[in-house]
Amino acid sequence: MEERAAWLLVEEYFAAGDERFLASLRDYHVPARLAVFTDRWKKDPRPWARLQIFNYLDLPLNASAHETVVKRLFKNAEEQNDDELMAAFAVAFDRIARRRLKRRFRYDWQTRQSWQEETLRAPHNRLPTPAESRPPSRGPVKNPFLGAAEFPAVRDAAKGPVKPQWESYEWPRLKNRRLFKHRTRYYLRRRAWRYFRRMGFARPGDYPAAVARMLGGYRDEDLASGENILDSWSLLHACFYESDVLEWGATHPKLRDGRSLRELTAAPQFPDLWKAPAAARVLLDLIVEAKARLVRVWAMQLLRREHLGNISGIPVASIRRLLDHSDGEVQLLGAELLEKARGLEQLTIDQWLELLSIQNVTALDAIARLMARHVAADRLDLRQCVKLACAEPAPVARLGFDFLRSKPIHGKEDLDAVADLSAARCASLGKEIATWAMAQLATADSYDVDRVSRFFDSLLAEVREGAWGALKTGSPAWDDTSLWSRLVETPYDDVRLRFVSALQERTSAPGLSTDQLSAVWARVLLGIHRGGRQKLIALRQISDAVRADPSSADRLLPVLAVAIRSVRLPEARSGLAAVVMVIEARPELAELASKYLPELQLTPQEAA
Repeated sequence: MEERAAWLLVEEYFAAGDERFLASLRDYHVPARLAVFTDRWKKDPRPWARLQIFNYLDLPLNASAHETVVKRLFKNAEEQNDDELMAAFAVAFDRIARRRLKRRFRYDWQTRQSWQEETLRAPHNRLPTPAESRPPSRGPVKNPFLGAAEFPAVRDAAKGPVKPQWESYEWPRLKNRRLFKHRTRYYLRRRAWRYFRRMGFARPGDYPAAVARMLGGYRDEDLASGENILDSWSLLHACFYESDVLEWGATHPKLRDGRSLRELTAAPQFPDLWKAPAAARVLLDLIVEAKARLVRVWAMQLLRREHLGNISGIPVASIRRLLDHSDGEVQLLGAELLEKARGLEQLTIDQWLELLSIQNVTALDAIARLMARHVAADRLDLRQCVKLACAEPAPVARLGFDFLRSKPIHGKEDLDAVADLSAARCASLGKEIATWAMAQLATADSYDVDRVSRFFDSLLAEVREGAWGALKTGSPAWDDTSLWSRLVETPYDDVRLRFVSALQERTSAPGLSTDQLSAVWARVLLGIHRGGRQKLIALRQISDAVRADPSSADRLLPVLAVAIRSVRLPEARSGLAAVVMVIEARPELAELASKYLPELQLTPQEAA
């Protein structure tokens, strides 16, 4: 009853076009009914039914007792000259013929030398034990290791041969079991490729497209190791049959002595068919659609060798498919073809900007050079130039910056656009971009603290470094109280260090009190993972501030105490010298210094 209910589910899902059909079919293991059903399935005219055949072949061929399903579908596709289905079968048969790398250690007793040999061997199927082969005393006959291609009688010692009925037989559900014996698997994959080999003679015009469809079905996991590649019979024939690296046998190719798979280059069977002009379009489509890197590399090698010199007038839309590919090698090929394309001068700015949105830096360099050659700067507005200059890839940022420097800057809107350069992300151009921007923004006529301060808050250290070029004596930023107040609150350590260095050039920061400056000094001195002359400068500035304003000693002496206790001797000596200079100038602060530095012993002469 359970078997009958499972079969009714298969019938119902198939009739209704339910997506659960394949799962229920793979869970059913009665060959007789599967054979009858397959004859109906292969003749079903619905596109959905045909799609299920492709989906079935894309799944692992390990459903027990499904040999009859695979064989009947395969023979029907072969009789109907169904190129698409035969391509799917060729890939599926290559997947089930897999050998494993075995290592054996050898030892020669005469020479007393040992070595290791590596061979490829097919995994052996485990045979049933006598207890597993014996039928149960009650209920349906169960044989977990029964072959699916035939139904042998099981002999019982007492009752003689037993012939179980299909209706009462409960087929075992074995997992991860490839169908067919090894010799049958090898035969099936040879027969699948024989279909395409005959096509090369009988239908040469259809051969490249049909083989490309087959190659597009391989995935990277199918070719994950060298032994997987050597077991892919159809792929090796299609791509490397003429290669001198391989030596062909009756069932498997092998590497010639001293050769390796790394030496494989494109050497297809029927090479003249791949040299035809129509094959170039087939190879381009295969490069874009192939799921396996090995197939893409082969197609690119063949395209470069046979067609790159003759390709011209390729639509930019087709090249864009290459540039948008996730594989960097494909993007490089797209950049090469873009240089040979026609009509680049007719591309719109939006199309150029789309081309510049890819991630491969090498390809971007070629695209940027082409855009600089075919696009005049006046075709882009200021905002577009700024957007390009703020890009992270250096070729795009350089292109946008070159366009930007040729633009005149007038009015508030232009200055606001230039201020957006604070968001630049290209480290190699960050300082140069910021220096140019500050030259436009930090002049007497155009200065605005909101625009200028954005560069000191940039996420890129190179931009912040370039912004400090505007803080020069006589510039509007040098005496701007609002800007210095914002710099005091900076979260960036490099800005604080430059802030301390700038205080050395001037007696004080405009509009800032000692309390505000003490926060910067403290942060600089508390940078325990960094040394540097800025710490020594900060110590001298604290000492000068305390001597000038004794009321600030209660806030600044603890900072000096931190420096004295530093593990770095230069900082400790400078901190100690700063305390002594303070007490020498202000003897009344000796008691306060002892409070924060109890380990510092002061003699009466020093305290007087």
